[in-house]
Amino acid sequence: MAFSLFGHAEGSSKRPKIGLVLSGGGAKGFAHVGALKVIEEAGIPVDFITGTSVGSIVGGLYAVGYDATMLENIIQSQNWQELLSNSFKREYTPAIIKEEQSRYLISLPIETRKISIPIGLLNGQNVMEFFTYLTYGYHDVIDFSKLPIPFECIAADISTGEEVVLKKGCLPKAIRASMAVPAAIAACEIDGRMLVDGGIVNNFPVDRCREMGADIIIGIDIQDELLTKDKIKSIPDVISQLTSLMSIERSEKNRKNVDILIKPDISGYSASSFDTESAIALMKRGEEAARKILPQLIRMRDSLGIVPVVKKTRELPDENVIVNVSKIEVEGTEKTNIVSFLGKMGIGKDKKVTLAHIRQSVSRIYAAGNYERVDFRISGDAQKTIYIIVKESSTQRLNIGLHYDTDLKASALINTTVYSDRISGSNISLDAKLSSFPMFSARYSLDRGWKPGFTGAGSFTADRIWGYENGRKTSEINVQLINFQVATQAVISDAFRISIGASLEHFRFGTIIGTQDYAALKNEIFYNYFAKFKLDELDHPYFPTNGWAMDGIFKLVTDNGWTYTGKSPVVMTGLTFKGAKRISDRLTLLPAFFSQFTLATTAPVYYKSYIGGYQRTNYFGVYIPFAGLRRMELVADNVVLARLDLRLRLWQKVFVSVNPNIGLYGNNTAPFIEGNFMVGGGFSIAYDSMVGPIEFNVSSSNINNKVTAFFSLGYCF
Repeated sequence: MAFSLFGHAEGSSKRPKIGLVLSGGGAKGFAHVGALKVIEEAGIPVDFITGTSVGSIVGGLYAVGYDATMLENIIQSQNWQELLSNSFKREYTPAIIKEEQSRYLISLPIETRKISIPIGLLNGQNVMEFFTYLTYGYHDVIDFSKLPIPFECIAADISTGEEVVLKKGCLPKAIRASMAVPAAIAACEIDGRMLVDGGIVNNFPVDRCREMGADIIIGIDIQDELLTKDKIKSIPDVISQLTSLMSIERSEKNRKNVDILIKPDISGYSASSFDTESAIALMKRGEEAARKILPQLIRMRDSLGIVPVVKKTRELPDENVIVNVSKIEVEGTEKTNIVSFLGKMGIGKDKKVTLAHIRQSVSRIYAAGNYERVDFRISGDAQKTIYIIVKESSTQRLNIGLHYDTDLKASALINTTVYSDRISGSNISLDAKLSSFPMFSARYSLDRGWKPGFTGAGSFTADRIWGYENGRKTSEINVQLINFQVATQAVISDAFRISIGASLEHFRFGTIIGTQDYAALKNEIFYNYFAKFKLDELDHPYFPTNGWAMDGIFKLVTDNGWTYTGKSPVVMTGLTFKGAKRISDRLTLLPAFFSQFTLATTAPVYYKSYIGGYQRTNYFGVYIPFAGLRRMELVADNVVLARLDLRLRLWQKVFVSVNPNIGLYGNNTAPFIEGNFMVGGGFSIAYDSMVGPIEFNVSSSNINNKVTAFFSLGYCF
């Protein structure tokens, strides 16, 4: 004898069937969970579920066995801002493109020589992956009537405006389609139809639940009344209003067809209130609304002769469970070698992996940037087949970056990257930085993973070197660098990159302003050899809370390919370390170390260490930041600096930090012996905005004994 979620026997077929209908409404749908808690408390069995948009999320998860308490735990433990975004864990991003992806404000595909605008701000990758995980064990159930509770959800065909009732197929994909708010979340293709949020056609699908066979309907309605013009103040407000306008007549008709209506008070919250505090409050309001009709629910239960039977809830899938993989099948790719997928999946000869490993592998494939979407499902009983379903992204992209700071003023970056194909891993990237100090570059790269690849690049960069005396700026030199280089490289474990190569560097001096005598300066060409390594395991490029990163370089500088001024080549070494350690939910410790040494009596002026400021970009490879000095305020052949920031998160994306640092510098090959000591520090406040970090710093040091202010807006490039 089988039982439904609350244990009524199949043999009791004469009992009226009870349907549950959950309306759409974005984040306000958290109230559904609170109301479900009271329905469970009353001992009401649920025989059918229909839902739209967020109602399909709650309804679909309820249908596979999660009870209200478990749903409440899931909601409170998730970072919904991250789930409903296009971001991904940085640890899965290949080392060779980590820097690239932290430079751009806008990235647009180029299709058939035209810039293509995405059909939704969000691609839904993260939330789709999460639904796939939560429904693990039901990936083979393609008829939703076979779920523990029969389920249907509503979507709309964006090309025809028709209502689409999703009752078969891939459950997480059906939920994803039902919640695809037009313009906000990209439409979802199912059976050749482009589907979006069903709220525009049937936001409270009572009629569909009746068609499933429900005799009694319990409806939880979180829809807003139409907003007055003075309350329409944001894009989510506009989208919510349009959704309500399109389906208001049908919703009102369906509302009249409900036997028991639960109408939570969701005033003060919007469809975009996805923060944890709002979620908790909305669940409470749903519970309060349902508790008001609890006597009515109990009377209905008793009149139907229902005896409540508590059934153990479905637990979250165990990520450590062993999956025996018989094969991997890839759908949707034309240009990708299947071997590359197998490499990313990292499945050994015994073909046994954990569910967590599969999820991480999918995230790693997506983070590589070759696909707009990477979905998966796991099919089979003892032996599993992993299906990877991808949509390839454009092989050409237009990327745009914008930045302003008080040192270098306003600048814009225009980049186009062209991937020749996805099998070889080769690409061409062109940069144009538009500012008072422009930069232009072209780079060809062949990425072969751990096998030696190739990079060839050429660039033109303009910058300036400032001269100071007693803390006062006395001169300014405009410098231009023309650089050509070739190198071989290898990438290990997506985090570690090493390269060995040679470069031609032509320095040219432009205008010289100031009182100092620079008659000795001249245009000069250098033929250099280098070895570099870069390791980056920070979880965020600007506001990390965990991980560490290292940069190292060994460089031989010559003026003829073999010697410098007839003597041995100038030997340069540099090492940078940055770390992040979360102390608490709000507090992060950020240690850092910077060093650069020139193993020569005196380094050429072009390769000295220029110390000071907060600037992140380092086109010439000689800049070292120091809180308390202005940009490039101090010049030395050798320097060692240590810094220990303490950053406090005040609100979701607002941070304050203190930035103490100390150092030794000098023109002796042993700056520790020479003993030039520097100490400084500052205070910073920053906001992680949609257009990039916004940061304001004030600092001072023992070198100039002056307060220095610095402001920066946007991603650095």
